[in-house]
Amino acid sequence: MRFHSLAAAAFAAAACACFAAPEAIRAELTARLQKQLPETMLSDYALGSAAFDPELRDQINENAGANADVIAAGKAAWNAKFKNGRSLAGCFPNGGRRIAAVYPQYDPHLKRVITLEMAINQCLKSHHQPLLEPGDAATMGPVVAYLRSLAVGQKIAVRVPAGAEDGFELGRRLYFSRLGQRNFACASCHVQGAGKRYGDMAISPTIGQATHWPTIRDGKPVSLQARVRECLEFMGAAPFPIGSEELNQLEYFITYLSNGLPVAASPWRPR
Repeated sequence: MRFHSLAAAAFAAAACACFAAPEAIRAELTARLQKQLPETMLSDYALGSAAFDPELRDQINENAGANADVIAAGKAAWNAKFKNGRSLAGCFPNGGRRIAAVYPQYDPHLKRVITLEMAINQCLKSHHQPLLEPGDAATMGPVVAYLRSLAVGQKIAVRVPAGAEDGFELGRRLYFSRLGQRNFACASCHVQGAGKRYGDMAISPTIGQATHWPTIRDGKPVSLQARVRECLEFMGAAPFPIGSEELNQLEYFITYLSNGLPVAASPWRPR
């Protein structure tokens, strides 16, 4: 089944299903992973694959400054003045400090999930500025990396208020549905296979996956949605575009699962 057909089926099912509460889902997955990985502290899940790979952890520490150019470029774009004298920084509380920890968030007026990229473009649109492509590593990537750097250490606190449950459930269904030529689900690796190895790579657990994006590979920021697309392609599935409702809901679901873990944005990764 193509991923697009799967999403349509999930939307239809979400309209009539009785869902488990998001917090119950998060608690169940946390308990399952802690049982599977008794020697790994929950706080270490935020390290992703490095939680199970001391050599990779050392490499990340040695390359701690590899994100400096990306962050600097994002800061410059964040503070650049528009023709009307305003800036991206002026659109957000406290100039954007600490806000990344509560995104994605559900907007009850728009009745949809808003990602950081969407919030940035909303600001640009309101000031009659050109919009940025959500998946563009050269423009949107540095801005998001800088904005998330302003929340480093802040605990993720994504909410699922009334009205957002269907979208959250779609994200959950997509995460656990097998698809593509390899018949994998996201959960096949990041729940059932968490802590194991695929080739020379340790597999990260789903809890904690949202804490450290974008990562820096070859000097470029790679967003969580870009990484999900890479995984879908590996699974032999037709991936959604970055910024699509489906990937937004997947990001919403994945980020909610990391509630309580601190943001550790833009670490270096070898691949």
